[in-house]
Amino acid sequence: MIELPEAVIIARQISKELKGKKIVSGVRGSSPHKFAFTGKHTDEEFATIIKGKTVGLARADGSVILVDVEPSYVLSLGCGGERILYHTKNETLPKKHQLLLNFQDHTYLTVTVSGWGEVRLLEQLDLPNHPHIKKNAVSPLSDAFTLTHYKNLFKTLPNNKRVSTKYFIISQPGIWGIGNGCLQDILYRAKIHPKRPITSLSDAERETLYHAIKQTLAEMVKRGGRSSERDLYNKTGSYQQFLHSKAVGRPCSECGTPIKKIQYLGGAAYFCPSCQVE
Repeated sequence: MIELPEAVIIARQISKELKGKKIVSGVRGSSPHKFAFTGKHTDEEFATIIKGKTVGLARADGSVILVDVEPSYVLSLGCGGERILYHTKNETLPKKHQLLLNFQDHTYLTVTVSGWGEVRLLEQLDLPNHPHIKKNAVSPLSDAFTLTHYKNLFKTLPNNKRVSTKYFIISQPGIWGIGNGCLQDILYRAKIHPKRPITSLSDAERETLYHAIKQTLAEMVKRGGRSSERDLYNKTGSYQQFLHSKAVGRPCSECGTPIKKIQYLGGAAYFCPSCQVE
């Protein structure tokens, strides 16, 4: 699943590799997918609009990758389980895809959705109404995500609701771009159980969590993403996660206690029961 680190990496690669390329044709919907989010344009309208446009810069907004399509449009990708690939030969094109861009220099971009994902074309003026972009969100990789900004998120918590640390990070108020995948190592570094009430954290623990968020995401980007995910060139990242499905039953690297797994808030949660006490 594409989360913030992968979105940042793929956006950088698109800017470097595709900026300035002219689009000869665009095909969307050749392999219909129920959860490929396409927006207001039909596939036929998409093909008409995209033809002759030029690729501009790309940027990450949370787990969404926004690619300028000049003039006046934005292509929205990511946001879920997607394989976004650049091809220099048509023999490497996947048999099934939800998006295919054919460039004038005989190279290609394909997007194949697994689970759900974005293949949405918007006018620049409509970008503020994007359903998967949070207004005024601050990326935890940015300088604006200061300790003060982070602490202010605690002030938005409802008084009458018991909010777990996992919910606090990936739902409400949410740390922009972090999903269930990146969450595992963040909580492991901070030594916090995913079900632990966020209000039970001491000031020192809250600050430890802040630094775990910043450091874990920065390391994921530095290493080209997680080893479970692929970039624009179909290469896996070199960041090896501490906690994942294959870690269950293996000894914790800190204390030797076997790693456990639970289902919580719509997804798997992995933790060390000794280092991350509920």
